[in-house]
Amino acid sequence: MVKITPLNNNGWIMLRFTVNSERYSFNPAPGSKYSDKLAFAKAEEIAHRIEQDCITGYFDSTLTKYKPNATKGRTAADAIREAEEAKETVAARLSVDAVDLSQLFEDYIQFKRKNLKENSVIDYNRIQNKLKKCPHKLVRDAKDIMQWLVNDHKGTSSSTLEKHLKLMSACCKWGVSTGKLQTNRFDGLKTLIPSTKHSRSQDEINPFTGNERSTIIQAFYASDRYRYYAPLVEFMFYTGCRPSEALALHWKHVKGSKVTFCQKRTASGKTEPGTKTQDKRSITVPSRIEGVLNGLRTDTTTQDDLVFPAKKGGLIDWHNFANRAWRAVLATLADDIVYKNPYQMRHTAISEMIKGGVDSILVARWVGNSPSMISKKYLSDVSDIAMPDSRLPM
Repeated sequence: MVKITPLNNNGWIMLRFTVNSERYSFNPAPGSKYSDKLAFAKAEEIAHRIEQDCITGYFDSTLTKYKPNATKGRTAADAIREAEEAKETVAARLSVDAVDLSQLFEDYIQFKRKNLKENSVIDYNRIQNKLKKCPHKLVRDAKDIMQWLVNDHKGTSSSTLEKHLKLMSACCKWGVSTGKLQTNRFDGLKTLIPSTKHSRSQDEINPFTGNERSTIIQAFYASDRYRYYAPLVEFMFYTGCRPSEALALHWKHVKGSKVTFCQKRTASGKTEPGTKTQDKRSITVPSRIEGVLNGLRTDTTTQDDLVFPAKKGGLIDWHNFANRAWRAVLATLADDIVYKNPYQMRHTAISEMIKGGVDSILVARWVGNSPSMISKKYLSDVSDIAMPDSRLPM
């Protein structure tokens, strides 16, 4: 709320203010002129008491505690002294967490920079850009900042807002630990983010069926224009690796049927050590995938070459692949195969493994997830998995 200041109402003293969208107005010194210094000091003291109560949550909406009889029996010196004390109290409370959030976030990024991966830096920079545009600058205005972010959000999914809140909260938690802040004002503000049905995203589990997988792979091999990508599609459909892992795979990481994922392609097109969740992981691919890999080797292949390079060399642009090759090939299929983004190749591989009876712990090791995540996301829908025969022993 704004600062409350005694107003000159045709020569009389008047207080006007708004609390929780409700407007209030009353004369704190009936019968006294605006020019009366004693009455004005009392009015200021009452105004500061209202400000203090609003901050601490003890505002009396009936105004009873602020009416003139509440100051009865006090001298001018008492009123002036209490007014000064109220000013000091309000100033002290307003100084708590009066830290520029954008600057604090910049300090936090510098603190984290050595351990931040490139994709994470992109997320942090997006928040920084948002905070620079936000009219609310101080940490103590966390609720206003979060509300502004919600109103400014253009998407239909709340996942971006949730990520922003998570990182800002982590920043403020760090601020508290370093003594820059007294409290984490973003803690508990998730309720400000409207609950929405998330639109289909690459992270949502929406796999193809086993038959659809086979059809899509065959369609790529049959495509005159996009046959080049068929081995990549088949590899991802059966290993369940992430696109970033497949695109950064070199031949030195392939030893017969054993494949080691130890680096990834970033959003900016660079190669970075480690996968999304670990430094490295190794898998033994099925014979059909070993055959696919062997078919890609040539007499000139070196250990430092990419397994799945772009047609003209270098890293494949995943965005172009998804919006050109993937869309074009799926558009040639029967109408009963609904379009889904290419990340569903990973989800399909995992889902088919689970439906095939593979233990979730083993699947998690193969695809670089935790067993709990596999159980939570991939075992939630068992509608198309047949229950055991009732004649089997229980």
